[in-house]
Amino acid sequence: MPSEFIKSLCALDSLKVTISGVRGIFADDLNLKDIIHFCRNFSHLIESKKCILARDTRPSSEILSHVASASLMERGISVYNLGVAPTPVAFRESRKYGSGLIVTSSHNPLEWNGLKFIIEGRGINESELEQMLKEKPRPKAKIGLESEIDSSYIKEAAKLIGNVSGKPNVVVDTGGGAAFEVAPLLLGKIGCKVKKINDIPGKSSRGPDPTADRLSDLVKLSKKADIGFAFDLDGDRLVVVKDGKKQTPDVTLGLGVAKALEIGYKKFVLSIDTSVAIEKFINNEGGQVKRSKVGEANVVDLMLKTNSQAGGEGSSAGFILPEFNMCRDGLTHKWSDCINGWN
Repeated sequence: MPSEFIKSLCALDSLKVTISGVRGIFADDLNLKDIIHFCRNFSHLIESKKCILARDTRPSSEILSHVASASLMERGISVYNLGVAPTPVAFRESRKYGSGLIVTSSHNPLEWNGLKFIIEGRGINESELEQMLKEKPRPKAKIGLESEIDSSYIKEAAKLIGNVSGKPNVVVDTGGGAAFEVAPLLLGKIGCKVKKINDIPGKSSRGPDPTADRLSDLVKLSKKADIGFAFDLDGDRLVVVKDGKKQTPDVTLGLGVAKALEIGYKKFVLSIDTSVAIEKFINNEGGQVKRSKVGEANVVDLMLKTNSQAGGEGSSAGFILPEFNMCRDGLTHKWSDCINGWN
């Protein structure tokens, strides 16, 4: 089994290496040699010879991004650099180029960092991770080029969501992370009045994981607003705050599921750690549910195998709508569903 092979190899290293990516404490578990190693091996999976590159706002992300870019170009891959950009933006843009790489450690502490790998708009699966862990010789290639690019994500996401009614007052706490610009711009474009906190890259009054933090500032401000949103450092994980209370991840996911049912979707995939209440709700509305192993990539993998239309992870409020993005996308779906669901 690929999973057993991966576990045996990863046991030899203090790095966390899974289908969710490579993660470790920079200059301790994770060093520049690791970045070079995994980028070189990832290049074997990139048939298009083109790769999106993005990073979060961690202190080490910029230098790791430079190393990652050079390692890919050395193997003949042309790099299209988004700079600081949220994970959902990188996933969406990678559909146009064939692959993507994100320098991030998601919601982990600031001293951590890592890599997320994207193939054809989705995270890598266990079979592809197994291939990446094997050293393969590669003929010398013409060095790839690096280009800086802009994203059309905001325009495309706004079209998907549509305008919200009533010009709701929304407080956005990006935690100094990669969503610092995209989040408020998208909310404004769909018709919200936006108040920003912790919107300076790399600076924040709270921790990188909004699910674990008390979010004191956002909780206080949400009492005078219609709703509040908090993101992790790479912008794919979202916490909703309403009337001074943090909502549970299952509640947030449930609102996304309700919206999907409303527009006629019937086939869902939920991770096994998602509340049974959501599955019962789907069944009562005439939908069908498949259960996957824990992990965003596992949810997406089963979605593709079963041709499912929506789903997600209850543990992280990770609603996934594969027709737009094959990853947790707090930047789009949760906003639309949560704003309209509570107004």
